[in-house]
Amino acid sequence: MRSLLKIIIFLGLIWFGGFLWYIDQLSYKPPGGTQKTDAIVVLTGGQNRLDVAVKLLEAHLAEKLYISGVDEKVTREELLILLGSSPDLEECCIESGNKAVDTVGNAIETMQWVELNNFKSLRVVTSLEHMPRAIVEFKRFMPNIVLIEHPVGRWRPENINYFNLSQEYSKYVVSLLRAKISSPVSEGISA
Repeated sequence: MRSLLKIIIFLGLIWFGGFLWYIDQLSYKPPGGTQKTDAIVVLTGGQNRLDVAVKLLEAHLAEKLYISGVDEKVTREELLILLGSSPDLEECCIESGNKAVDTVGNAIETMQWVELNNFKSLRVVTSLEHMPRAIVEFKRFMPNIVLIEHPVGRWRPENINYFNLSQEYSKYVVSLLRAKISSPVSEGISA
C-alpha cells in the first residue's frame, strides 16, 4: 500500500512539474507571423478564432480557409454571415467541415481536405492553450505537412483558469503519449 502511495505521489509530482512547464511554454508563444501557407485551418470552439482566420485570409497569407468542426446545425449561409467577409472571398476561398467533434476529429477532417487539395503547408488557428495539443494531433495525421502555429489569445496570468488549463494539459499529455506509441497515421501526404 505504501509503494502504491509513493507511485501516486511520484506521478502527481511529474504531472505537476509538466503542468508548470506547459504554462511557462504558453507564455512564449507568439502569433504566427507573416509566412505564407497554402491554406489556413481554424478549429472552432473559442472566441475570436474565426475573425482572426478571416483576417489572415484577407491579408493573403493563404489561398484558402478551412473551418473545421462547424456544428452540423449551422448552415453555410449562417456561417458566412457570422464570418462577415466579402462574398467574393466566401465563394472562392472558404470551405468548412462539420464532422469533427474533437481535436482528433479536426485533424482527420483537415487531413482529408488537405489530401483533396494537395496542400503542403497549413497555418493552424486555435486558442493559445489548445495549440500544443492541436499541433501534436495534426503532426500525427499529417507528418509531412508544414504547420505554422497561429495561436489566438494573449497570455495573461491574471486571467488563468487553472482548472480548464489543467484539463487541456492532461489532454495534451494523452495526445503526446498516443503520438509516441503509434506511428504517424497518414504516410500518404508528402511535402
